[in-house]
Amino acid sequence: MRKLFLLCLMAIVSVAAHAADADTLSLRTLFREMPDSILPYLSRNNRLDMIDFMDSNMKAEVTNSFGGKTLMTHLSDSLLTIQLNEACKVELLLLTAAHDAPDGCRSVVAVLRTVGVENGIRETDEPAFYSVKWNRMATRPNLVKEDSQRLSARLVKLNIINFVNKMLNKD
Repeated sequence: MRKLFLLCLMAIVSVAAHAADADTLSLRTLFREMPDSILPYLSRNNRLDMIDFMDSNMKAEVTNSFGGKTLMTHLSDSLLTIQLNEACKVELLLLTAAHDAPDGCRSVVAVLRTVGVENGIRETDEPAFYSVKWNRMATRPNLVKEDSQRLSARLVKLNIINFVNKMLNKD
C-alpha cells in the first residue's frame, strides 16, 4: 500500500512539474529547441553558444553555418534579436494567443525578418507565426490585447526605421 501511495504521489508531482514548466515557457527555451530549418544560419550548437555568451555578459557572436558572423544583440524571456549577417536581422517575440494554438498551448512565436544593408534601405516581412512546438501557423493568431499592441508597436518601429533610412538614402 505504501509503495502504491508513493508511486501515485510521484506521478502527481511529475504532472505538476510539467504544468509549471509550461507556465514558465521562455523564448530562451524555445530558441534552444528551435529546429535548424527555421534559421539555417544557426546550428543548435550556435544557438546554445549564443545563449551562454549572453548569460556571461560576453559578445554573443558565433561563426554561422555559412562561415559568416552572426550576433545576438538582445535576449529576454519574450524578445530575442539576432543580426544574422550585415544584411539580415531576425527578431523573435513570444506572444500569447487569445485562444489555444493547434498544439493546445496559448503561447506563439512571431518571427520578424528585416532585410537590407546597414544604414540603407530595409524591408521587414510580415511576421511568420509558430506554435511553441515550432509548427508554422497558416494564419495570424488572434493575440491577447497587450501582445497584439506589442507586436504592432514592434512592426511600427521597424517600419519607421525603414522609412527614415529610405528617405536618408534617397538621392
